[in-house]
Amino acid sequence: MKILLVDDNEELREFMAHSLSEAGIEAVTAANASEALIKAAADRFDVLVVDSFLGEDDGLDLVARLVASKSGKNTPILLMSTISTALARRIASAAGCSEFLVKPFGLTQFAELVRSMARTRK
Repeated sequence: MKILLVDDNEELREFMAHSLSEAGIEAVTAANASEALIKAAADRFDVLVVDSFLGEDDGLDLVARLVASKSGKNTPILLMSTISTALARRIASAAGCSEFLVKPFGLTQFAELVRSMARTRK
């Protein structure tokens, strides 16, 4: 299983990628929307994981661009956010996200959710 993990926080991004790797999930990483769009177009991913705040980029804008693209329109998308309101969840769902995960979260929970999402794609 291979996912694209998009987060502007390098330390957190690499930590999550390493943790997923230990759980048997290959994580290709991107630091921003531009890098994510290039990588999504160049490869096939089972799940796209996007942080809601990407420095100068907006995670929801990236989700909309991924959903509109050939490479992302049929791929489940998980949005990670520190905002835990019902409104944030509805906005994420309307943008095309399959799942919404509030930070901080447990790494086991994260890996299990990613696996579950990948199974829905097959």
